[in-house]
Amino acid sequence: MSEAERTLVDKSESSSFEDLASAAAHEIEEAKLAEAAATEKERSPEIRTDQWQDVLGSGALLKKIVKQGNESSEARPQRSDICRISYEVKIRDTGDIVEKREQVKIYLGDNEILQGLDLALTLMYQGEECLLQIAPRFAYGDIGLKSGESLGLVGELESPKYEGPVIDGDTWLEARLELHDWAEEPEHETLPIAERMEIGTRRRARGNWWYVRGEAQLAVQLYRRALDVLDESEGGITSPTASGALPPASDALRALLDERMRVHNNMAAAQLKAGAYEAALQAVSRVLSCQPENAKALYRKARILSAMGRTSDALDAARAAAAAAPADAAARAQLQRCQQRAGRDRDLERRLARRMLGAGDQSAPASEPDKKPSRAKMLVWGSLLLSLLVGVASVLVYRYKMQAH
Repeated sequence: MSEAERTLVDKSESSSFEDLASAAAHEIEEAKLAEAAATEKERSPEIRTDQWQDVLGSGALLKKIVKQGNESSEARPQRSDICRISYEVKIRDTGDIVEKREQVKIYLGDNEILQGLDLALTLMYQGEECLLQIAPRFAYGDIGLKSGESLGLVGELESPKYEGPVIDGDTWLEARLELHDWAEEPEHETLPIAERMEIGTRRRARGNWWYVRGEAQLAVQLYRRALDVLDESEGGITSPTASGALPPASDALRALLDERMRVHNNMAAAQLKAGAYEAALQAVSRVLSCQPENAKALYRKARILSAMGRTSDALDAARAAAAAAPADAAARAQLQRCQQRAGRDRDLERRLARRMLGAGDQSAPASEPDKKPSRAKMLVWGSLLLSLLVGVASVLVYRYKMQAH
């Protein structure tokens, strides 16, 4: 096993390692933001509107207020609050517009917008407007953004494509951001099913966007938040019956369950990509407990078990996935990979068994290893004897000829 594989296995020992890493990162950022907020509060309004503030102390996120907000209550939005904002994002060096949205609602801290905007909102007052300079790590990262790729705008399942120059890992952005107002996130149980579906679906879509970009950790965060709001309401679907069938439920609740299964499936894929195998296995197991023939869950279960080295179990899951979706090329390919790996494992076991039996077989006599050397010696002595006989015969013939003369 390679060092990288050992690292991934180590990660999977804790099913919530990505949550711990995420929590630690949030604590660090929140501490920096709290320090920045305290520093900003000490400055006079004149200074604050004329200068760029280094929000995180690293130069990666700069903020300048262009319109003061309502500071009378000293209230600022907190994580999970629903913020109503307007913003415009441009490439700093060229001025090309990347995103522009008006009066959009986002859940603060859910990475529904670029991280630089998300972080800046925690330092803003109601009605405040500011300019931001955002380093790549808090924008589109090392992956960047190319023309034709999805912007992943929250609340839009069919997000528009980006049309502009390439944004690479060195591209800084500039943004104008306005915080209109905010409200606390309501208890999910109080929301109608239709609204919960809408929230859960938008979080799943944004999580998918992060996943496609290779940001598995951010995708998992969005999927977990989606599951929070898609959880069953009291009296709804809880678990299958003893026979494996689901109890009767309304169409709305069944739609809610289907959406939850999609989120669990996607989260398993993200956790697999992050190396959290145990957590990924738990996610697909939840899907299969309600939908035993879910081909996508069976396929991902095969991949997860294969990554964990559980070849036999992976082969069973791959066979089930191929049976559930016989026309699916990915399922057939996974079955073939599992069969090949199982064959290699069997060959290795046979070779090891032969070696062990050969090393442990004490039934042969001790002189047996000398058989081949003994035959060789006999051939040598036979050759010598034949040479001697030929020599004696030659001498006799010679003497006979001499006597005849």
